[in-house]
Amino acid sequence: MNIKSRGRPTKYHPAVGEKIAATMAEGLSLEAAAAACGIGPRTAFTWQKTYDDFRQAVEVGRSLALLFWERRAIALSGGEPGNGALVALALKNRSRAAHGWRDVQGIEHSGPHDGQIEVQHTLRIDHLSDDDLLVLERTLGRLKAIP
Repeated sequence: MNIKSRGRPTKYHPAVGEKIAATMAEGLSLEAAAAACGIGPRTAFTWQKTYDDFRQAVEVGRSLALLFWERRAIALSGGEPGNGALVALALKNRSRAAHGWRDVQGIEHSGPHDGQIEVQHTLRIDHLSDDDLLVLERTLGRLKAIP
């Protein structure tokens, strides 16, 4: 039985994974390496799900990119010129991308004695038209009538 696949045929080839890994070894993220290889990021993510050898190549590429940036950090600490903040950011992003986490800071608010926060709303009516004021007056009258 001849089954036609929908859409255009894939441009995937195992050599693409090797090229991605080699490009990532220069310190690039998957998205940047894919762009350098003429592949869209969405395609690269789809290929990771579809082709085991591509997923493995990306994992190798991520390790090589991390190695690139760690070596840069070591070189900087040894006195080589460079931008330490940039290297730190790259290392943080490599780790974040590889492990799927991100920095999150949560802030909780509570009222007195851990109770609810009281919110007061102020409505300025000095800019309302006469028609708007009439509608507002009727609405407030209806609200007062609700027990």
